[in-house]
Amino acid sequence: MNEVTKIAPNAVEAQRPDPMASMIERVAMDPNIPLDRMTALMDMRERQMNKEAEQVFNQAFAAAMSEMRDVPKSGKNNHTQQKYSTLDDLIRTTRPVLARHGLSLNWQTSINANEISVTAIVRHAMGHSIQTTLIGPRDTGKQMNTLQGGGSTETYLKRYTGFSILGLSSGDEVEDDGRGANVETIDADQYIILRDLIAETNTDEAKFFLAYGVRDTDLRHFPESSFKSAVAQLERKKAQQAAQ
Repeated sequence: MNEVTKIAPNAVEAQRPDPMASMIERVAMDPNIPLDRMTALMDMRERQMNKEAEQVFNQAFAAAMSEMRDVPKSGKNNHTQQKYSTLDDLIRTTRPVLARHGLSLNWQTSINANEISVTAIVRHAMGHSIQTTLIGPRDTGKQMNTLQGGGSTETYLKRYTGFSILGLSSGDEVEDDGRGANVETIDADQYIILRDLIAETNTDEAKFFLAYGVRDTDLRHFPESSFKSAVAQLERKKAQQAAQ
């Protein structure tokens, strides 16, 4: 008895000859074709392949995101008491879904003086990719040494770029007005106290905000729950500077 082998539609598509590739092959066999024309055909083919790769990426990315479940929140901000999703939560949740659709998420890190740059990249198996970059100062809080501070900042930036490029919520975003959701911010008197201490101690504001896990660099939106510890830290720094 003869057996009939069924071929999946995708396999049929894969077996169909590419008209552009066939044309380039024919042209390449003709010694009379000018080199610049051959180069133009190769460039056209490359643009076509890039466009196809982008279309496949968009379809795969949309499918993956439709399957993506909410990222758990195993982390807790000790200053705001707000729960958030850690980098490990992000990776464990997204990696299997992305892989099912030929996608991957990874990061590239570069260090320049005291600044650390982290780029999140989502790639597809066919070659197309998207990326986003954030730059931040090395974390100098909590009595960290240089290596620990660099690792802290790198993890922090990986979290934000990862959630950003995938369009997911980490649990510690700020509202449109720059204030954390349901987080009380300092009042006018507290603002003046912090502003003056920062100026008197010549404190780098970017590093100051990063040490307290605050994304919004507008001092008016500094969380009230972190005010006392921030003042104590700045007062100690002021005393140390006066003793020198």
